[in-house]
Amino acid sequence: MRARLFLFELFVAATAFAVPAVRAQEAIYGPDGAPTVVQRKLYPMTGRWEAGASLGIAVNTALVDQLGGTVSIAYHPNEWLDLAGEVLFNRTGLSTLARNVRADLRPRTAGQTGDEFTNDNQLRAGAFAVARVAPIYGKFNLASELRVHFQAFVLAGAGAAQVHRESVNLCADPGTGVCQSYQQSDSIDPVAILGAGFRFYFNQRWSLRTEVRSHLFRSSYKTANDLTQPSTGSVRHYLASIATFGTGVSFLF
Repeated sequence: MRARLFLFELFVAATAFAVPAVRAQEAIYGPDGAPTVVQRKLYPMTGRWEAGASLGIAVNTALVDQLGGTVSIAYHPNEWLDLAGEVLFNRTGLSTLARNVRADLRPRTAGQTGDEFTNDNQLRAGAFAVARVAPIYGKFNLASELRVHFQAFVLAGAGAAQVHRESVNLCADPGTGVCQSYQQSDSIDPVAILGAGFRFYFNQRWSLRTEVRSHLFRSSYKTANDLTQPSTGSVRHYLASIATFGTGVSFLF
């Protein structure tokens, strides 16, 4: 009888220790019902609007200099998703490398042909719809008393943009000799966006965003162009990508 009582007491004691351990491993859920990574999330996002402004620079366009800004307004239906409308404006122009290439071009002669350089696209303005998915929320210590909370996100979007092209090496005027002007075009093209980044929180309302984006769109170049006849040559299409690094601030309300 005493042995049975001891086994019962042992079972009760083991259960008492096991229950808190199980509860400690249970997921912590946010206001939207989704599990969060960090307990006691300081900055909830559900049901809030966000206004943002950022600066961005192209990082993969050797022939073009591109610097500009984006303004956006977004809504957060839950803790891990936001839907945004964005407007983009860039200041663009041919780079020093492109101008040096032009300076080294030889005067045109009859029968001379050449292929046009690719990746001379200048993304000057655009409007986009963008969705961000931020499944990771975390924090780290910059100092013993300074904790920084952050979210990591991926993004995708689509819209339309004004794309200006100025050929680096194909002349716009027919004839031989030194080129005085170069072929140019402007178009409104559909553009897709893919990217990823981080949000670092200052407080309940202000945060810093850094992200890398790729703007994808259809572009073209010409091959076997008679350098003395601008209308010649075969047009080839390709998928152009302008990658940008951007950073900016956002205000939650």
